[in-house]
Amino acid sequence: MLIVIHRTLREGDPTFREELLNYSHRRHTLRISNFKDDTSPLAWDCSGWVRTYALFLEERLECYRVLKYDIEAERLPKASGAASRTHRTRMLSGEDLLEQLPALQQLLFRLIGCQRRYLPYLFSVLQPEGAAYSNYLIHYALALVLKESFKIYCAINDGIINLVDMFFEMTRHDAVKALNIYNRAGQQAENLAEFYDYCKGLELARNFQFPTLRQILFQPPPSFLATMEEYIKEAPQSGSVQKKLVILIYRIPFPNTPPQVGE
Repeated sequence: MLIVIHRTLREGDPTFREELLNYSHRRHTLRISNFKDDTSPLAWDCSGWVRTYALFLEERLECYRVLKYDIEAERLPKASGAASRTHRTRMLSGEDLLEQLPALQQLLFRLIGCQRRYLPYLFSVLQPEGAAYSNYLIHYALALVLKESFKIYCAINDGIINLVDMFFEMTRHDAVKALNIYNRAGQQAENLAEFYDYCKGLELARNFQFPTLRQILFQPPPSFLATMEEYIKEAPQSGSVQKKLVILIYRIPFPNTPPQVGE
């Protein structure tokens, strides 16, 4: 059922997504957060992954509600003179960026799973375990999720580049939010790299072209973070400020054409 819903969201009539949004209440569209099947060891092993997959699909709908477009359906244009394609987050205004990047980061959070050290009682990861590890349907669903992660992270990466470009023009309130987004992006890049390492060992990913996640994003220079924190102390409460010169410290290469999932 969840695979059918996922594929319909990706490839079906957009009215299906709108109807789901109208039906949903507080992100609990599918209402299977307590799902479990103990009829067999395989069913039990699959239950945890099914719950996490459902959470991802619900977050996918919530992200669409915020962005007003489907991240997977987005066709990435080439910017003038650019070698790679750019996402629309690269051109967003500061206000829209501060609204959309957290929604994208929450979607990525659902994709790569809850972090054990923060929410040990909710720990769940989109990595099948036990008998579920070799289940064909779960592998197929994981391939769909894995493919979507490429565009989600591309959108976040372009948004972070945009965020850094305008950071030193922000008011204090916006700069605090922007720094939180920036720090979370670094942590998520590290988590996503671990998720990709796991997926590269699976047969489903043998023909996938993974983006390169550079170490500099995981651990940005302390001097750069210190400069951002120092700016926040001096930033005005409101109004415009004079832009400071900022050196863009990273850019993650991304394949122009995301890999396709086999039918």
